[in-house]
Amino acid sequence: MSIPDLPAPAAFAGTPPPRRWPIAALLVALLLMPPASAESRIYRWTDAAGNEHFSDAPPIHARAVKLPAARPTPAVAVPSVDAAVCTGKREQLARFRQADRITETNALGETRSYSDDERRRLIATTEADVRAICGED
Repeated sequence: MSIPDLPAPAAFAGTPPPRRWPIAALLVALLLMPPASAESRIYRWTDAAGNEHFSDAPPIHARAVKLPAARPTPAVAVPSVDAAVCTGKREQLARFRQADRITETNALGETRSYSDDERRRLIATTEADVRAICGED
C-alpha cells in the first residue's frame, strides 16, 4: 500500500509565513525598559590610606552621593592633522629650494642623486602639494 502524494495546505506552500510576534514582543519590551541612567547611583568611600573612591557598585560601608551636573569643558585649540601635514610640506619645500643637490637613500641603503631637471620638477610638485594641502592659490 502506498501513500498518495497530497498537496500541501495553502498556508505551508512555498516558504513559511514570517513570525512577527517575537519581533513585536522584543520592541514592546525595549520600549518598556527604563533608561540605564535613570536607576544608576554613584557610591563614594575612603579607604584606609585616606584615598577617596567612586564606583557604581557599593562596598559594604559606602553611601550614595549626588554629584553636581557636569559642566562642559571649553574647547582647546589643537592643530589639525591637515595643519601638521601643511607645515611638514612647507618645511620640505624650503629644504628642496635651499639644496644645491638632492639625493635620496632607499630602504636598502642605495643612494640616488636628482638631476637639475628632476630637482626643478620635484620642487614644482612639492609647491603644488603645498597649495593643495595648505589651501593657497
